[in-house]
Amino acid sequence: MVIRFIFFVFVIFIVLFFSSCSKGGENEEIIFWSSSLKPYFTDYIEGCIKNFEELYGIKVVWQDYPLDSVYQKIITTYGSDLSPDVVNVNPQIAAGLYKKNFVVNVLVYDKDLEKSYYGNLIEGCKIYGALITIPWYASTKMLVFNKEIFDFSKVKINDYKGFLEVVKSIKDREGVYGFYPFVKFEQDMLALGLIDSPTDPFNNRVMSFFEGLREYKEYLPSGFLASSVDVAYSMYKDRKVASILIGPQFLYRIKKEDPNLYKSTDVMLFPFPNYPVSLMSLSVLNNRDVKRIENSIKFVRFLTNFENQEKFFEIVPVLPTIQGNYVAKDDDELIRKAKSEMLKVFPKAKVFDFYFYSVIPDPLVRSNIFKNFLNDVFNSQDKLKDIQERYRKIWLEEISKNK
Repeated sequence: MVIRFIFFVFVIFIVLFFSSCSKGGENEEIIFWSSSLKPYFTDYIEGCIKNFEELYGIKVVWQDYPLDSVYQKIITTYGSDLSPDVVNVNPQIAAGLYKKNFVVNVLVYDKDLEKSYYGNLIEGCKIYGALITIPWYASTKMLVFNKEIFDFSKVKINDYKGFLEVVKSIKDREGVYGFYPFVKFEQDMLALGLIDSPTDPFNNRVMSFFEGLREYKEYLPSGFLASSVDVAYSMYKDRKVASILIGPQFLYRIKKEDPNLYKSTDVMLFPFPNYPVSLMSLSVLNNRDVKRIENSIKFVRFLTNFENQEKFFEIVPVLPTIQGNYVAKDDDELIRKAKSEMLKVFPKAKVFDFYFYSVIPDPLVRSNIFKNFLNDVFNSQDKLKDIQERYRKIWLEEISKNK
């Protein structure tokens, strides 16, 4: 009897042990920070978290912050109880965190994880073979335009020079700005095929582009260099510009906030030689024990699995990052069109976020250099040749610091 009792206790112990391994311990939790997903996607994220908690028995504490504040918040909370385990950022921010050893190479913990995702996105998330962030959702920039002001689909546009000519004609004829150029130097110059080497971003072709843009300055909204994507969106919403080059997920906001404007809105692909992907990803922080890191990777896998990404694709026009057969089936014609157009260019689209990492790893340093460059181009009377020489020197000096 004693032996039978001991055997029974042993069996119960084994069952409980493996049950706890598969579903997580009683008090296990992870902290997840997302970027600007509330309030529009609250129900979706909360639904994913609920399903994950029920499946794994791991509690997820979700907090949402504006993207532009996440990096500094991580820096100030890292290693404390307030620090996240999983953070939703873009690859550039992830690279800055990786440089500080704040995020892990997930391949160390899950070597097969990368096989599920599209290869062009995975390669855009690696630094020297280390997968420092996992692609979650992506978009390709599209020209979003108010066809009541000007229908861009009625004209053939082969390149950015031809586009600027159209923009000029809109201002002359309609009295409103034809375009709001929210310029992201790194992504846009690479997408336009103007940069061949990370050591020389201020080459002659780039300067020629800005010389052209300078000539059209009076046909572009003032102060656009100091603004953000939200300012561009607001001007479009206020009918002060005919078009913006932006991720089509903003169609979702237009539809919710201004149904009348939505009815007159259309989209088309922009003539980029190298179509850029704007990617939002998930990085796992390196500030807690291995078990917590492993649980965090479980959550990342779950949040990005085919089922959850397909649901997200149905809700909003963003591209899923895990491989699968996605079809735009929306009743809404505009949303269906935006998704279908993105899917056309997606297999060849590129993530440019790490292009300059090999020479200047810190994204804030690069961002400040490019921001100052743009300011000098448009707000100073200096000759472009002088600006070019100055910033080439600044860039090379910064490179030498990182050798």
